Amino acid sequence: MVMFNEIRNKIFTSKVKLEPFPYIFIKNIFDKEYVKKLNDSLPSYKDLVGNDVMFQSKSQSKKTILPSSAKYKKLSKIKEVRDLNTNFEKLKIKIISKFKQQIHQYVKKKINPKNLKYHSSYSVMVKGYKKSPHLDRRDHLIHMIYYSDSNSEKGGEIILNKISRNENNEFDIFPSKNSLKVFKKYKVSKNCLLIILNVPWAYHSVKFYRGKKDRKYFYMVYDFPIKKSGSVVKNRKKGFNVNDYWKNKVSVKSKIRKKIFLTE
Repeated sequence: MVMFNEIRNKIFTSKVKLEPFPYIFIKNIFDKEYVKKLNDSLPSYKDLVGNDVMFQSKSQSKKTILPSSAKYKKLSKIKEVRDLNTNFEKLKIKIISKFKQQIHQYVKKKINPKNLKYHSSYSVMVKGYKKSPHLDRRDHLIHMIYYSDSNSEKGGEIILNKISRNENNEFDIFPSKNSLKVFKKYKVSKNCLLIILNVPWAYHSVKFYRGKKDRKYFYMVYDFPIKKSGSVVKNRKKGFNVNDYWKNKVSVKSKIRKKIFLTE
């Protein structure tokens, strides 16, 4: 309960930044003792093997296990991981309320926060990882990245991109470089949390990571109540990625840029 109250207060007192899209960034969200125990319990890049480990690009510089996988279900039984998920599930209403005004402005269908589903996945990235600007999956209302471990001095900064032009009020999932600019850059340090309201212009990217140390992180979401969740591997493989809740539409406007993104 003490840990819950501490992180709730940190989130409660954090300011929502509106540019280039609504987000919150918090350093040192958990106490050092908890973070050490968590990192000691988490598998490394080399430890993650098997059919239910997912590569999200052909470079194979990042491995992910989704909540539907046997490996993640086993991982979630570890006390520190269970505590992480329990806390952020309890914080759902509080975190959503931080973005209440923006949700009212940008979401076309009224939603009950109690009906939004929480889940998380676990990923490890290694030297060579990078990601060009993109939008995350449409089934997320809010997505959060908690970096439990990382070498912040070896690249891999997370970039918040701002769109400089838009056509017909419809957004491109994989935008061209000349349509964006770097708005804000954050070093990814151990024990930091990024919370993003997943609006259709929430473009972000990751610079080339040069560190020898594994970057471990949890990707946590509050999902719209849709039938085919992206938390299930088979839905990912079938390419399901639809959202009828946002007022603005998104689409893939260049198969070439999509291919580049998937092969980085």
